[in-house]
Amino acid sequence: MIRLGSRRFARPMRSCLPMSKHKSDPVYVRASVWPKCNLDCTYCPVSEGMENRVPAPLAGHKLTTAEYLRNLRAIAAAGVGGVSFTGGEPTLRADLGEMIRAVRPHFERVELTTNGVRLGAVAETIKTNIDLLKVSLDSTNPETVLRLTGHKHAFDHAVRAIGWAVHNGVALGVNAVAMRSTLDGIDKTVEYVRGLTRNAVSPVHLSLLDFYYSQARRREWLAEFVPTSMVLDQLKTRFGDPVIQDRFGCRFYWFDAGGLRVRLKDSFSATMRAAKCGKCPAYCQEGVFGVKHSVEGWFTTCPSNDERKGLHLARDLDDDALAGRVRQVLADVGSAVLEPCSFEQMCNVHALHGYETAGVIIQKGEMHHDKQVASEAQQCEDDRHLFALGRLLRLRGEDRAV
Repeated sequence: MIRLGSRRFARPMRSCLPMSKHKSDPVYVRASVWPKCNLDCTYCPVSEGMENRVPAPLAGHKLTTAEYLRNLRAIAAAGVGGVSFTGGEPTLRADLGEMIRAVRPHFERVELTTNGVRLGAVAETIKTNIDLLKVSLDSTNPETVLRLTGHKHAFDHAVRAIGWAVHNGVALGVNAVAMRSTLDGIDKTVEYVRGLTRNAVSPVHLSLLDFYYSQARRREWLAEFVPTSMVLDQLKTRFGDPVIQDRFGCRFYWFDAGGLRVRLKDSFSATMRAAKCGKCPAYCQEGVFGVKHSVEGWFTTCPSNDERKGLHLARDLDDDALAGRVRQVLADVGSAVLEPCSFEQMCNVHALHGYETAGVIIQKGEMHHDKQVASEAQQCEDDRHLFALGRLLRLRGEDRAV
């Protein structure tokens, strides 16, 4: 047995909240193995480092593969049961396959999130070492995917990756971020993914994700964010009542969509907070739901580059010092508690007044109590169309004044 903060866990450490579907998920380390991406998605905070946010003095000082793997083994030894390889885009790392194989014996669950563009580089490793392959596909419309990702062939790559997983019996999650501009197409996405995965022999689900707020994507968030309740009502009308799974730090609603499992992620109802979150100036939307490890060895529970919010698992630490730093960060996981007003607090901190209530349906001209935010949201609504048109013209080599 090991102790994290005031709680005791049997190794591997598992979710702290009960749930009514499947066995408990382990707590995950989101292992960013590459700091850049080959797409430029409108909902992803690229300028902030995506999943690889680190204090400025550390940025770019990458660990060697051996050093990185040493840190992951220490994290696993401390009781973290799952690792999810992220980025940036993780498949851009040349030795990703080696890294996956090396950590496989140390974690209960190994997952990989990818846009599918370079999936072939690690295809053979995935077949035998990955418990879940997560592929991003935000729309069934190639033009919409082009607008969202900035990549001409992103749609085709994602569809091919999904087809490859189905053909090779790899467990698959298709990720789609729910946004105002794609909300009307969710039914089509369900139908499309169901068709693509009809012959799957391994588990498949469609995962509808919420748009996380970041300062870098403030304008996009104001224009595109939709509350979980809006999507939940739509799915209930179509597929009936869901099965609820409470996982550490979030809640999932599972629907049976004619044989396809659809999972809606809700970060409003089960957001966990540690003591350090209370007065944080970068108070985030996601809260504490796992830990993050960057290519530089920055280890934290926070989607922030604040040097006070994590610890550096540096290459020169001896084994005892490394284990001690890991335990210190994991104490925030062990002591985190449910914060029912988390979303409201996030909106207050970032002056997103009018978006505080998770249950409201945000529509143009509604629920914007603050005139400044109302004006900003309206401007974003107008700018979204110009932004999309400009991006499409540039990608087609037709850039001109818009």
